[in-house]
Amino acid sequence: MAKKKVIIVESPTKSKTIKGFLGSQYVLVSSKGHIKDLPKSKLGVDVENNFSPQYIKIRGKAKIINEIKRVCKNSSEIFLAPDPDREGEAIAQHLAEELNSNGANVRRALFYEITPDHVRHALANPTTINQNLVDAHKARRVLDRIVGYYTSPILWTIIKRGLSAGRVQSVALRLICEREEEIDRFVSTPYWVADAQFSTADNERFHAVLLRIGGESRKISSKEELKRLQDSLKDGTIFTVTSFRTTNPTRLPPPPFITSTLEQEASKRFSMSARKTMHIAQSLYEGINLPEGRIGLITYMRTDSIRVNAEALDRLREYIAGKYGSEYLHKEIRRFKDRKGAQAGHEAIRPTKIKVEPDTIKEHLTPEQYKIYKLIFNRYVASQMAPARYRQKEAIVSFGDVDFRAEELKPVFAGYQILTGEITERGNLPKMAVGDKVTLTEIEFEEKQTEPSPRYTEATLIKKLEVNGIGRPSTYAQIIQTLFERHYVVKSEGRISPTELGIQVYKIIIPRFPNIFAVSFTAKMEKEFDQVENGTKSWQNVVREFYDPFVVSLNDVKKEADKLKEKFTEKVNKTCPKCDSPLIIRWGKYGKFLACSGFPDCKYSENIIVEKSNKKCPECNRELIIRHGRFGKFLACSGYPECRHTENMVHDVPCRECGAEMIIIATKRGKVFKCKQCDFSSFYPPIDEKCPTCGKTMLAKRGKSFCPDCHKPKKKKK
Repeated sequence: MAKKKVIIVESPTKSKTIKGFLGSQYVLVSSKGHIKDLPKSKLGVDVENNFSPQYIKIRGKAKIINEIKRVCKNSSEIFLAPDPDREGEAIAQHLAEELNSNGANVRRALFYEITPDHVRHALANPTTINQNLVDAHKARRVLDRIVGYYTSPILWTIIKRGLSAGRVQSVALRLICEREEEIDRFVSTPYWVADAQFSTADNERFHAVLLRIGGESRKISSKEELKRLQDSLKDGTIFTVTSFRTTNPTRLPPPPFITSTLEQEASKRFSMSARKTMHIAQSLYEGINLPEGRIGLITYMRTDSIRVNAEALDRLREYIAGKYGSEYLHKEIRRFKDRKGAQAGHEAIRPTKIKVEPDTIKEHLTPEQYKIYKLIFNRYVASQMAPARYRQKEAIVSFGDVDFRAEELKPVFAGYQILTGEITERGNLPKMAVGDKVTLTEIEFEEKQTEPSPRYTEATLIKKLEVNGIGRPSTYAQIIQTLFERHYVVKSEGRISPTELGIQVYKIIIPRFPNIFAVSFTAKMEKEFDQVENGTKSWQNVVREFYDPFVVSLNDVKKEADKLKEKFTEKVNKTCPKCDSPLIIRWGKYGKFLACSGFPDCKYSENIIVEKSNKKCPECNRELIIRHGRFGKFLACSGYPECRHTENMVHDVPCRECGAEMIIIATKRGKVFKCKQCDFSSFYPPIDEKCPTCGKTMLAKRGKSFCPDCHKPKKKKK
């Protein structure tokens, strides 16, 4: 029997897709991610031996590794095909190390898209493992481990165990905290804007806004100036047209998406987190079941290059001409220039098959997959379409030292905006000429306040990281996610702000490692990783240049550790009821609490803020208070630890089925509202509103009321 060829990928989903269109001579197997990493229990880096990393098999991966070895044992050829980036190259290297004893022909295959033609071409043109990419990954991993291993214990000593101070995550936290300090320092000042209505000699009306005062483009800045303008600009005041011009501006389409711009756009349009966006994009890349077979819908989604290959561009331009007509196709191939420092190893994110339109396969996608695929598809198609053309009229009308501006903008040719739906139309200007007189018919002054720079959204934070050269396409989502997981930041109304814990970490770490966690220094490190990837610098030298000044700062911090702990320990004017020692504020898993300063001899603790419930404990008749646990709030006896009674919170609206009391159960998936008497339960809270059809209590779903009986969701087509 002929020996088979083995393809090893890191994802079971990708394996399933590729298996669907390759012949029986290939065997697909998945490593399910990394198979080796640095040990969790120790540094795992031999600092004295040129920073040699001590990779070990990840716990639980032995079975997978043995299965891979078994499959490869009698193979004719082995293709290592994890993702085509530093992370994937490291996985390929570790797989090769494990398979070395088998003696089979081990090659590297790079799949930039999971389609039959591309995969077969990659298998026919295999390469070898790129050691520079492996070394770049090694440099980043070793540096991150050194920083985390040595700085995190500082936080454990001063605040609590379990905290981390990652090399890049701390810089992102720094940006967020510095923005918060900027907001706190900001002093708001008033200013005024003016909107006016004018009329021409032919009694044609138009709207204008205040543009300049005394030849300077600005707002009204003082009450005295406001009073002067209110006195001089009365209804009936005659203004003169001092400028009137017509222009023909164009709007150019943006380039196809790269990782950061896709994450930013999904955040702005759908309030989708970067992590979720990348998870959905990964599923589109790895494969979707369509009637004609399983196929990857988009190219590799971790990229910082807007380059597209010539063959794909030719197919795209044919599609645009056929779909919209030649007038909607840009006259020549539009080529976008990568920003400085872009790797350009991968193409931009684009559809793999231009004829697979989002709306034709909508029923085969989840709603979120459809949103992201349509976003990618439309952006890619628009990039080679003709510009949108407009006609813009602008008039400046003046009186004394005051100028008002009026504008009209009308579309002439939709161009790419016929696809994106961004066509703009505003204003209506009558025909005027310089020197004409117009009459002020109405004016309104509105007071406003200057505002500080807004808190970051995920989109603006990713943009800030990208512009400053911090992180890479594969790391943006993880950087932000880590901050949330560590409870250093929270998101409210789409904006990110630091928690009290996050501010505490920032105040401890940043002043003591000002250069290591500087934005410019972190960006410099990213460039040095790129130099390792390009083969122009050794990874050991990069680590050493970082390590030497880092150790100096680290030793200085260690010397003042006890003083720091005392400095950051908050004291309260209260003593321990058990041993009479002072109580201090400490941090625990769920936030701050009061603890005895005599710990560990005395282990007394209590909540800092007691939320009362107006309910009594059924066991000891003491008051029940609201406490915070892993999944949220619950009721507990104020007599803890003598009395350990707890119970669920009660919802303020009764059961829609039987009218009994509803309790709130906190779970990993979120809150569940459950009736005490009957079997009714829901993830959506009952609200004090009746269904107009059946008369039962409604539920609240994403801010809207609905009835689960009368608004049954439509079943998806199979």
